[in-house]
Amino acid sequence: MNDWLELFNAYRAPVQHVASLLLAAAIWRWGGSPERWLAAVFVSTMIFPLYLVRLLGLQTSFAVGPWEDYYVLIDVVAAVLFLGVALNANRNYPMGIAAFQLVAVGAHMVNAVADRASPLAIAILVIGPSYFQLLLLLTGFIRHVRRERRFGPYRAWRAAPPSIGGLTI
Repeated sequence: MNDWLELFNAYRAPVQHVASLLLAAAIWRWGGSPERWLAAVFVSTMIFPLYLVRLLGLQTSFAVGPWEDYYVLIDVVAAVLFLGVALNANRNYPMGIAAFQLVAVGAHMVNAVADRASPLAIAILVIGPSYFQLLLLLTGFIRHVRRERRFGPYRAWRAAPPSIGGLTI
């Protein structure tokens, strides 16, 4: 069992990155504009910065040390963008993607406030949601393609902004 865990840990990030890029390419070809926005935000905030840091040779671990503030900023920007898409898209699954990003931002806040937070717990709460976001994006993309094949094109964005009791958000 320990060998499987080591194998998983050795290749989980590269596999996620390749899967993200392949999914983004498929979304760019067959997806609607909300899917394209979500894929673009995911790749530009979750994948691109890691390879940029490696390319510049700044540090092996971008999430800790002097670059941690930039990592938090990138996660906050991703949360704002995901929320923007979720509130305007004519789909339900972007809300889940935005919610998982808010979990990551919340973990950053806990790490900043708590004196003795478990580094493993923080790492799981910061990194873990990206796997679920990728899964939700894949599921939403497949459902979009199936719906378009069955019923034809449909509206990508909401006609009116969401409101609560007549008050526009």
